[in-house]
Amino acid sequence: MFQQCPGQDGRSWSPDDVNEKDCPVCGYEVEFFKFDLLRPCPECGKDIINPGFNLGCAEWCDQAANCIGEGSTLYSEVQTLREKVEEKIERLLQNNPEKLVLVKELTEIADEIGKLERYSPLSVILSGLLFPLGDPDCDPASLNIRGLKELDDPKIEIASLENCAEIAHIILNSLDIPDRYRQEVMRNIKAIHQKKKLKNTSYLVLKDACSLALYEKGQLQELEIREELITEGGKKLAEREGFLDYPIS
Repeated sequence: MFQQCPGQDGRSWSPDDVNEKDCPVCGYEVEFFKFDLLRPCPECGKDIINPGFNLGCAEWCDQAANCIGEGSTLYSEVQTLREKVEEKIERLLQNNPEKLVLVKELTEIADEIGKLERYSPLSVILSGLLFPLGDPDCDPASLNIRGLKELDDPKIEIASLENCAEIAHIILNSLDIPDRYRQEVMRNIKAIHQKKKLKNTSYLVLKDACSLALYEKGQLQELEIREELITEGGKKLAEREGFLDYPIS
């Protein structure tokens, strides 16, 4: 396994591309550069996984096999996180199967667009799965909070939750991911319902996924979908799936 990503040029790194993690064996602070996969602890020699390494590139990078190897446990982390969050959402939406189906379809579409955009799947997938919790009209009392309590904090009480976004916070905080992903996902799921325009790629992917999901349900016409789609990945997916009679110029 490579110690560093072979597909990246580190000459343009900035101080923001460096992060630290305490060694789980001896507690020594280990410093990582942005594209370090692993670094041995200088104190005890334990190989430490960089918590800030973005494995999303493995979805499309032609160096992925050299970088993390076939079937790597590192690469499976994104899928593991997805399964954890899916289980939480399935429990929360247990009494609303129609919305659950929509969320899963939306997430699949977002994942496909993200791959075409060559963007990290983690923030895209989490934004899709937690999408309904960003709706300001979402009532926590309508959700199966008991199901979430069984998986997470048993002290969660419906009366203490002011909105569903707080539930998204609880779910994200239960995941071992860098905080920037939590912040990005929360911004995405709130902005999409408030019709705010963000410029980050994961938001644009989520927005296009919403448009295509609505089109599949007959709630948008072809002319509307042509005007709505923003990303090249969204347009390519629409053309590939036969949503359009002719390509978007």
